[in-house]
Amino acid sequence: MKFAVFIILILLIKNVFYIYRRFSNLKQQASYLAPTIDQTVPDTAISFGYKCIWFAIKTTDKNRIAELLKLENLSECNWQVGIEKAYQGDVFISPPIDNWTFAMGWGLPHGDSIKGIGEVKNILQTLSKEFGEAQFFSTHRVSEYHCWMKASNGKVERVYSYLGESGENIVIEGQPTEFEQKLNLVNTFSDEAKGEKYLNKEDIDWPTEQLLMQVAENWSIDPTTLEERKDITPSLGLLGQG
Repeated sequence: MKFAVFIILILLIKNVFYIYRRFSNLKQQASYLAPTIDQTVPDTAISFGYKCIWFAIKTTDKNRIAELLKLENLSECNWQVGIEKAYQGDVFISPPIDNWTFAMGWGLPHGDSIKGIGEVKNILQTLSKEFGEAQFFSTHRVSEYHCWMKASNGKVERVYSYLGESGENIVIEGQPTEFEQKLNLVNTFSDEAKGEKYLNKEDIDWPTEQLLMQVAENWSIDPTTLEERKDITPSLGLLGQG
């Protein structure tokens, strides 16, 4: 009896390994047969924004943006490939939307430290001096880092950044914009924050990725809503490396 059970177990194990190997081979064959997406075929806008970094620049001149960001290996690219590559470390400059152009991707400065914010400020000064207005947004839900910055005519007017992981603001500069004035944003640099009960106050507005998108919408465009729009025609942007 025991021997029969042993034989059955051996056969079951062999079948499991056969099925696994067969499945693996099919997956490998499927990957070989998977069509390659042609990045030169224009497509409509794809939403982005969560766990992402981007500049919003008030211009339709994507080529000049690429020059100012000093991007290399430039090529025309559609939204689908551009967004995917941007999340992998490249930089995608979108086609213009409402006279705004996005430069997004993890190949840009992250702005998640004092040094990083300084780098972003330099870029904003350059972009806004050239085009009049430029904005920066960075958000990542894992570390709960959220940052928004705005510059006009070569001058950085507003910086707000908060790192939930440490429970502290990194940099706050400039006066709150009209939308921000409706909020009571946490400010760990304030005199009020020196009190032990400050962080437990119920009327504090804590930065979230949703709140950051609201700031983006009020300043320029909320990129998480692009796919909902029916007025954006198929077109190409630029893909490069920083």
